[in-house]
Amino acid sequence: MTVIKFPRNICIPLKYEKPLPRQRVFYLGVVYMGPPLCQDITDLYLKRHGNINGLRKWSLITYDKHDEYDKRKYSIELDRCDEDDVPDMLRQFYIGEHITFSDLRKFGWKGKVDQNAEVIYFKNN
Repeated sequence: MTVIKFPRNICIPLKYEKPLPRQRVFYLGVVYMGPPLCQDITDLYLKRHGNINGLRKWSLITYDKHDEYDKRKYSIELDRCDEDDVPDMLRQFYIGEHITFSDLRKFGWKGKVDQNAEVIYFKNN
């Protein structure tokens, strides 16, 4: 029988990634949808789907009734996109200005940001 003694004073630093939140549906806010002068108030939610082949899908959903006689509310998917296109999807529904990238990171978004800024040069006199 062989006894192997390991030194107890060696500390191997472990690095853990921050886990995703357990919640998958996040409330974004209220928007007006529909034609002018006939708009409905709609609550929008952002839903994170599972990671399939290294690609994560996100969707914009709302909860509403299918017909006027139904008492239950169902989730209705308004739009779906890849992880990198989430900011563009939010801008299409006029809610992108109110959600920051740090908010999206808290939701578990790990996409890349493609933003171009205009550079303005000032002349020195």
